[in-house]
Amino acid sequence: MNALRCLIALLFALPLLGHGAFPALYMKPVCLQQIHSPTNITSAKDGTGRLFICDQPGKIHVFQRGMLLPTPFLDLSNSGLDRVFVGADLTVYSERGLLGMTFHPDFNEPLAPGYRRFYVNYTALPSTPTDNPSTPQDCVTVISEFRVSANDPNVADPSSERILLTYGQPQFNHNGGQIEFGPDGLLYIGSGDGGSANDNNAGHTGGSSVNPRPNGILGNGQDRRVLLGKILRIDPLGTNGPGGQYGIPADNPFVGMQQDFTNDALDGPMRGEIYAYGLRNPWRFCFDSRAGGTNRMYCGDVGQGKVEEVNLITKGGNYGWRYKEGSFVFDGLMSTNGIAPASPTDPIAQYKHPGSDPSIILPELGLSVTGGYVYRGSAIPGMAGKYIFGDYGATSGSANGRLMGLEDTAAGSGTFTLVEALPITTGNPFDLHVLCLGEDEAGEIYVGTKITAGVTQLSEGLPAGGIYKLVFVPPAGTMTLSDAAAIKDTTIYSESDFSNGSGSHFFAGSASTSGIRRAFLSFALNSNTLPSGAYVTGASLQLYVNQQAQSAVAGDFTLHKATASWGEGTSNSDFQSPGPGFGIAAAVGDATWQLRQVNTVGTPPLGTAWSVPGGDFIPTSSAAVNISSTGSVTFSNAQLAVDVQSWINNPSSNLGWCLRGPENDLLVARRFTSRNSTNASQRPRLILQYAFTIPPTHFESWLATHFPDKPIGFFLDEAADLDNDGISNRHEYAYGLSPVVADENSGFTVSTLPGSGSNTLHRLTFRRDSAATDLTYQLQTSADLINWTTIATSIAGTSALGSNGGSVLSDVVQTGTIRLVTVQESLAPVMKTRRFVRLHVQRSF
Repeated sequence: MNALRCLIALLFALPLLGHGAFPALYMKPVCLQQIHSPTNITSAKDGTGRLFICDQPGKIHVFQRGMLLPTPFLDLSNSGLDRVFVGADLTVYSERGLLGMTFHPDFNEPLAPGYRRFYVNYTALPSTPTDNPSTPQDCVTVISEFRVSANDPNVADPSSERILLTYGQPQFNHNGGQIEFGPDGLLYIGSGDGGSANDNNAGHTGGSSVNPRPNGILGNGQDRRVLLGKILRIDPLGTNGPGGQYGIPADNPFVGMQQDFTNDALDGPMRGEIYAYGLRNPWRFCFDSRAGGTNRMYCGDVGQGKVEEVNLITKGGNYGWRYKEGSFVFDGLMSTNGIAPASPTDPIAQYKHPGSDPSIILPELGLSVTGGYVYRGSAIPGMAGKYIFGDYGATSGSANGRLMGLEDTAAGSGTFTLVEALPITTGNPFDLHVLCLGEDEAGEIYVGTKITAGVTQLSEGLPAGGIYKLVFVPPAGTMTLSDAAAIKDTTIYSESDFSNGSGSHFFAGSASTSGIRRAFLSFALNSNTLPSGAYVTGASLQLYVNQQAQSAVAGDFTLHKATASWGEGTSNSDFQSPGPGFGIAAAVGDATWQLRQVNTVGTPPLGTAWSVPGGDFIPTSSAAVNISSTGSVTFSNAQLAVDVQSWINNPSSNLGWCLRGPENDLLVARRFTSRNSTNASQRPRLILQYAFTIPPTHFESWLATHFPDKPIGFFLDEAADLDNDGISNRHEYAYGLSPVVADENSGFTVSTLPGSGSNTLHRLTFRRDSAATDLTYQLQTSADLINWTTIATSIAGTSALGSNGGSVLSDVVQTGTIRLVTVQESLAPVMKTRRFVRLHVQRSF
């Protein structure tokens, strides 16, 4: 074998070694069609960059460097350790299963007691032994400790399970599931109220399985003698708890205390494990304990039928359930029976279910809150300190999950502003359920989603779960829409069949003791509105107030997304007595309080009616402004951007907005300049900020090119050689070659030529891809295959640089982004007896 062939064979045989608006975001898919129902996303914080993903049927997966590893980290499912209980039919909706996972803070410290330890929360069969049974008992929650295998950091030791704590669940739902270590190094556990509804079924203190079920009872949430409906806090390495498998911290708020009610049947010793109580289903919580954080504990508590809430959890806090749902009384009879909490802690944010109790004035945003994380990463500076959370979305029909946000009105104040829809470039809400949020060791946030509702219910024959990463979208441009020909607007009047389609003004608010005005307006939007490939990241509507009603009292004016088409006819009340604010008889094509479009003029006019007199629109506002004087006003909210993007995507759905003013106070209407005004500077203006979709990384594009049928995030063994051409998959990527078509020439060559004196020049060439910014190329030589010296390096796409006697002779374009690098070293006679070379390639993420 000649020297060149020997060197090439050796090469491939060796192992491969603040405050302000939320920024525009992109939900980048990183793993699709490989996980059924992601319930937890976390990291070991051990410097490996790995994500650990819990799949509800029972498997924990490792996601590393953009790929889901093929071997589960731990399999607790029926095909594994036969631990996790989901249900007889896994294709239907269930809240049982593998629900949580966390690593001990000392997981990566070899001399610490928590070394290699992690913890899981899962539901087991009802026959599972427990010291805390329920009657009935649908399943048993298990909090267990496992250890990582001593031989493979990507595989846990299945025989190492140590069960810490178990407790029975009377029904299948409301199991909580989150477990997390707090900044105090103790383990916190989210426990639901036991399931069913109203916390008053059998297995709930005072409840009954017989309908109608009793009201005015304590329920599990308020009963501190039981573990259900609580946040628990234990020391997983302690021994003073029941059974000796965990410890109860001495400073837990109810240690050694007695529950005392006028009803003696409710009295007894409180559970020392309880940290906070009065919760219904604390599905996901987090601690703001990273650098710069406040150490506060945020918790999303799933509501009953009306209100979803986010709480700041404090030691000993009572969050009201079942006496309250959110800040609203749920069962007032508890007060009559003397068992209502005196002053439960209200949530820091709440919203209600669409179409629920009209007496509850809250934005209608979703059905089941999914708690999230405070952002403390570095990639999105404009999101620092903001709490990101979501809503699961509809439980039947098409999914409509949503991501929302909270930020302090002042740093550390505890008073928060709710952002109802984060500015997601691809739209928000979106056609996915939001099951969980998670964060990697760098503090970047991920979203676990699902297309279907059933635990293992497939989508197009493949697993329906997905993992997305929140990525910052750099701003690209701004544009203003103000052309009168591309706008339409009108006013409708509650006390008459009048309209004002062609007038120079439109009106909103209460104008008299009986008259309410509402305006409708819209802008022409379509796929050509923005540059190709751009998405709306921000939207503002600028209106001009040119007159106030008799009362100059400030009032809130709100924009609502219209849900039915409406007409802008030719009626013009500009020159009518007693004034334009009183309208004029509708013309054909106009809208009125009763009709969204007039077809026949008369008394009354005839045409297509609104579903509800006064207009059809979504009750929750897309934006609001408090108007106290004349002049320019600007409506701006993330939801406006969502509205506009939805209309660009589907122009036929563009029904515009309804503008409402105060309608319960007298004479607080405002007059706005319409699109028909001769003063163009005062016409309505829609100002759009836009950005472009984040492109895939070079590695992702390379995978998609050569494996078009594989799902995003599939595993490719980088050390393998799929096409048997002697080039590993990683080096195929590094050289810009195909991993599925055998290549005759890798571009790696070695030659020798005479040097000065008795030295020999050793000349080597290799291909590199300047677009592969995730790669480090190291050209290395050795005399013994043990000690290697790097003689040239290229990092993150930069030009190659020589070192340790190596000099780069050239680094030139071969084709596209592929460059050919030539490196030379001078070998003294003593070094020429034996020389090996390799190109060591590392991928950083």
